[in-house]
Amino acid sequence: MRFPYSGNGTWTPDYHCGFIDAVKRFFIGYMEFRGRSSRREFWLAMLFFIPVSVLIFLIPAAGTVSGILWMLATMVPIMAISFRRLHDANRTGWWFLLGHVGTILALAMLVVIAFGLVIIEIGMIMVIPHEPPKLDFHDPNSFPGMLLTLFYVSLGMAGISLIIQAFLYSLPSKPEGVRFD
Repeated sequence: MRFPYSGNGTWTPDYHCGFIDAVKRFFIGYMEFRGRSSRREFWLAMLFFIPVSVLIFLIPAAGTVSGILWMLATMVPIMAISFRRLHDANRTGWWFLLGHVGTILALAMLVVIAFGLVIIEIGMIMVIPHEPPKLDFHDPNSFPGMLLTLFYVSLGMAGISLIIQAFLYSLPSKPEGVRFD
């Protein structure tokens, strides 16, 4: 199957990728980081990927396991189509990292929060059974309050990361200029 946005130098801006074509290219171009993907092709592939991901995680019995397997199976195609989309917008694949810096930092904060919750749990075990611990998550000066603040900051960073990604992947196509494929 020949795609109009390939690494062989051909580029046809009048090509209108359909939903099925975008999903096919998403899976056929599994490891293809070279070439170009139109804005329409990228967003149609995401229109398939995002709802399927949500539905897989909502499966009651094995939602988490199947969701993690789905994410591992589609991680490389997501990166590949993202790189191709950035190439079409005349950007290198390294711009992909710009859109994910906030997500990476948010995950690091969630690790810190998890470590803090473990410390709180150990503290609660060590408390004398007759005195219930007083955990005030609403006081920003208390340890639990600081953890809650970190959680809100991590959500904000992930949100900013999503906005940057939406901006990057919505850039118009630029067939002229430097080719990164």
